[in-house]
Amino acid sequence: MMNGFGLEKLGLAALRYPVFATVMLLVACVAAGIGITKLQFSGENIEILRDGSQELANYDELLSEFRDFNNDAVILMRVPNLATIDGIETFRELNFEFQLDDRVESILSIFSLVKYAGPEQGWQSALPAVYESDEQVLDSLKQLAIDIPSSQSLFSENFDSAVMVVYTKAEAIVDANVRETMWGLEELGKEFETDEISISIAGQPAIRSDLIRSIASDITYLAPIAVILCAILAFLLFKSPIAMFLCAFPSLLAIFWFLGGAGLAGTSLNFLTNILPVLLIVIIFADTLHLYLKWQSLSQKSDDTIEALRNAIEEIGPACGISSLTTGAALLSLCFSGNNGLFELGIVGAVAVLAGFIAIMVGLPVAAYWTARLGFRPKGSNTHALASVAGPAMRALRWRKIVFVAGVVLCGLGLYAHAMIDSRFRLIDYLGSASEVGQSEGYIDQTYNGTTPLFAVVDMDQSLPLDDPANENRVYETINAVTDVFPAGSFYSLADFADEIKKSGGKISADLIDQIPRALTSRFISADKEKVLVTIFSSANLSASEMQVRLSALQEALDKRNLSETVRITGYPVLSGVVAPRLMDNLRVSLLIAVALSILIISLAAASWRLGLACLVPNLLPIVMVELILYASGIPLNLSITVALTVAFGIAVDDSVHMLNQYMINRKDHDTSLAVQGALKDVTPAIFSTTLILSGGLIVMSFSSLPAMAVFSAVVIMTLVIAFLADIFQLPAYLVLMDRKKA
Repeated sequence: MMNGFGLEKLGLAALRYPVFATVMLLVACVAAGIGITKLQFSGENIEILRDGSQELANYDELLSEFRDFNNDAVILMRVPNLATIDGIETFRELNFEFQLDDRVESILSIFSLVKYAGPEQGWQSALPAVYESDEQVLDSLKQLAIDIPSSQSLFSENFDSAVMVVYTKAEAIVDANVRETMWGLEELGKEFETDEISISIAGQPAIRSDLIRSIASDITYLAPIAVILCAILAFLLFKSPIAMFLCAFPSLLAIFWFLGGAGLAGTSLNFLTNILPVLLIVIIFADTLHLYLKWQSLSQKSDDTIEALRNAIEEIGPACGISSLTTGAALLSLCFSGNNGLFELGIVGAVAVLAGFIAIMVGLPVAAYWTARLGFRPKGSNTHALASVAGPAMRALRWRKIVFVAGVVLCGLGLYAHAMIDSRFRLIDYLGSASEVGQSEGYIDQTYNGTTPLFAVVDMDQSLPLDDPANENRVYETINAVTDVFPAGSFYSLADFADEIKKSGGKISADLIDQIPRALTSRFISADKEKVLVTIFSSANLSASEMQVRLSALQEALDKRNLSETVRITGYPVLSGVVAPRLMDNLRVSLLIAVALSILIISLAAASWRLGLACLVPNLLPIVMVELILYASGIPLNLSITVALTVAFGIAVDDSVHMLNQYMINRKDHDTSLAVQGALKDVTPAIFSTTLILSGGLIVMSFSSLPAMAVFSAVVIMTLVIAFLADIFQLPAYLVLMDRKKA
């Protein structure tokens, strides 16, 4: 039997003092109930990428020197023909209504664009205040595209849609208010909708609102339904409502504690920590089922049901403790990623796993004790029939060397995929296919140059006036570099305004810039006039490699013009194309750390480095095989999948620990081969049942409105299935070949 480092004593103590343990459970549940009322959700996605890098420093500089572009919501109006009086005036009125909304600070649209009419008249609207005919509207829009090329990013080429960028007030889009704000703006837009005109919202605030809605929906509905479905499958297995309750109780308890604890601690759930309830379901239900089945087995041999429960805790408790430790180690390995969001996930996840272990070791014994006192006795189930599944695995032991080599080869192929698989971080991947925000993002991305701006921050020579030829040349050279990579009309800058002034024979100056509303100038020049911004509309919906190619080309164009020291490229595409992939690379290192920690823990618990190493390939195989499947299918890694793979290693270890624990118990009285066969007969029904039940329960999560959650669940299910096959075919072969100790 494995050494559980004394963790199983918690279950024995709960069984010895059931009244005290029951009171403690009730107190914890009351506290959790209070915490749930304070639970908050976060749609933040920038902070999750924060890793202290220069890229993040450049991004922070952008937001502080110019404006917080994360506050920009994009209002999309689709209309039969914008180039008519009805079309243009509807859009003008829409602009006016949004401008008056108290949640809106400013608006950028074709109506906020300005042209310079000379020193006497100054800046005027680029579009007429009144239109006399449809032909005039069409001509003015065509002329606008010529005079101000960047305006092409604000209306479609065939005049069937237009966008305006709404800069929302910061207090209106904090996590607590963003859903209400976006709902209010949606309602405002609906006032202009007809059978032919539709209004929708995209941009960061809308994405955050949609993420929060999806996260809250998953926590409220899908996670409990997943537990209930697992319980129903357990009922079909045990034919007993009490057995069903006992198997589901620790999972429900742990999720309740987790949500309440997060509320009490003030930790908002985001699209990363949202995976923890699913993880708790998997880990806790698996260990609970192992413990319950052992209790059921021992009860058939003893008249004392409570004594049988005590013996079950003594035998299975150490394995439950080790599986929780390995999962906690896998989560804590995320702390080595150097990323704030993953550090939080690692700490919160490790605490959640600890709470889950307490739910198993205290919740199940207490519930089982009281049901036993009321006369319940675990009866036989259909699990004994599942022992036949171990037959092929036992026969495979004859070719254990071939199985050994096959495992090593498959692991090598998986590690190759682990190194070669591409990565991608797209916000649209976290929005459901039915999401209006996601659909709007996709439409704008295809119709325009993209919804996500890339920025070139140009340092001016502070010793020279703003209009000095040297400063002017620096800006225009930067624009030339941008033109080498991005299409004309996909960017705007101070040069657009300088060109307007030149048409009237004037010259750009600080005084002329000050005559333009700051809401507009903050998009192209800093308040102190020391930095100029070139805004490039791009797409964040590219793979990391595609975005890196564009960024490299842009950097080469800047280098060619000797602008590297004075121009910095930043923006969300840099974070998604450079920072996120680097983060995923760090996660791959975290996975190796998780493997090392888990094998070390198993080796210490088994008091044998041979037994620890015997678990290496069987537990690494499920992870790298999933990566191999993704790689062969052309599916890139995203942040959720990468985290899932790291966490999934901890899950994969669970069944191995129980198999190894039973093998060590059998090894006291039998040689290696017989001990392995006995462990297969004893443990296979339990791990097959848990794989079946948990896969069925996790299918519910595939209906999540968060695509990332659906993919996460699919990855976990694949991992569970491959882990089951590895544990009954690979692990026994490794044990027979590597553990030479005889009875």
